[in-house]
Amino acid sequence: MIKSQRHLPAGSGWLLLVGVLVVITALAVSYSAHWSRLLLNEMAAEIEVREKAQAEWGRLVLEQSTWTAYSRIERIATEQLGMHVPEPSDVILVQP
Repeated sequence: MIKSQRHLPAGSGWLLLVGVLVVITALAVSYSAHWSRLLLNEMAAEIEVREKAQAEWGRLVLEQSTWTAYSRIERIATEQLGMHVPEPSDVILVQP
């Protein structure tokens, strides 16, 4: 009886290993590109949130400066509260 044995060519193990590594690398590149796109979309969303917050901050600072303007405070004090600047004769100095 003659047994027929197939012999693989020399170096075929290395070729198989290289092929497997190429497939793994291709999958890793695909995954890396997908992950990069996800992170880029997340970063764009965070930048948009930051820009909206900065715009809101600017509006709040402007509103604060409007509410605390000296002329506005003086007008409210005179019109609504009936306050006025005292005359020099009305000022009393207290000695320590």
